Amino acid sequence: MKILKNFCLAMLAGIMISIGGVVFVACVGMESKIVGSIFFALGLTVILMQGYLLFTGKTAYVFENKPSYLGDLLLIWLGNLVGCILVGLCVYFALPNLSQTANELCLKKMTQTPWQTIVLGALCGILVYIAVDYYKTHSDKHSIEKYLLVFTCVPIFIICGFEHSVADMFYFAASSDLLLFTGQGICYILLVSLGNLVGAIVFHSLRKFAQSKTK
Repeated sequence: MKILKNFCLAMLAGIMISIGGVVFVACVGMESKIVGSIFFALGLTVILMQGYLLFTGKTAYVFENKPSYLGDLLLIWLGNLVGCILVGLCVYFALPNLSQTANELCLKKMTQTPWQTIVLGALCGILVYIAVDYYKTHSDKHSIEKYLLVFTCVPIFIICGFEHSVADMFYFAASSDLLLFTGQGICYILLVSLGNLVGAIVFHSLRKFAQSKTK
């Protein structure tokens, strides 16, 4: 039952990130990338407020949990993927103009080398970790700072061109060529996921080490 519940919570997270992705793609089509990047942050905000499970929000804590935590991460990743596919296919069938814009975004992404993709994923992982960890460690529900950090970190990683694996799951699923279902598309998502994982773990570990030395 717990596995099914977590899978559903991960699907919901994938759906919310995808809805943010729909807004971003629509704004890119209107040449309003900055506006789209700000509204995209709504997805992560809802995920944090509702307690949904997002892969990039959980990766930093691998070494603080039992080995079984890797299985939990895989389950969350798959749930996020299913949620993104559901929304992506809705866009593919119902919003062909947005599907074409998503396709163009994905084709540009795939011109990157594997190392570029991993590095861009790592940088995104750092920013998502900062936003999520700060939100979780500050219990005041009415703190504006918690939400301000989300609405700055998310637009920053989008404007800078950093790669978010779950957002990319949506873009590739929504693309007019259905690029998510190709070997190249799958490899790309896996590389971004690896980058997100490494970036969050390294940053979190360095932070913990620095804090332990200053006490």
